[in-house]
Amino acid sequence: MKKSSLPGITAIRYIPCVSLPLNIELKALVGQPIGIYDTMTEVCFTGTPTCITESEYDKHAQTEKTMLTFHSVQEVPIRRQLAFVITDAQGNSFVIGHAEAPFPTVKVTHSHGTPAEEKAGYTYEVKLIGRRTLIKLSQSMEL
Repeated sequence: MKKSSLPGITAIRYIPCVSLPLNIELKALVGQPIGIYDTMTEVCFTGTPTCITESEYDKHAQTEKTMLTFHSVQEVPIRRQLAFVITDAQGNSFVIGHAEAPFPTVKVTHSHGTPAEEKAGYTYEVKLIGRRTLIKLSQSMEL
């Protein structure tokens, strides 16, 4: 199993999965450039978000699992099928999500916090399992 982490996340945005190009996963597998040209909604986050991708070769195919975790005081509409676009410190953008199933699952934990330790807000865990789950974008429209 190979594990990698995306350091220095500077921006997180979300977009409905239906707004993504079709067959984005297959296009990424063959190296075709991928762009998103629809409006995205920025998420204001606190702390340091993490994005970890694990890949393994099982049953004659490669499988990836990507998990994005971040804390925000903003409520994200998780009942919709959303894709998340993250930007790293070098300005590279990556999308977690596809226009077709499987879609990312989003787990949210609401915390009221304590005055001494925790911050109030929401902790989001975005998880996607598929053949290619963290896809580098060649172009994207900024917000």
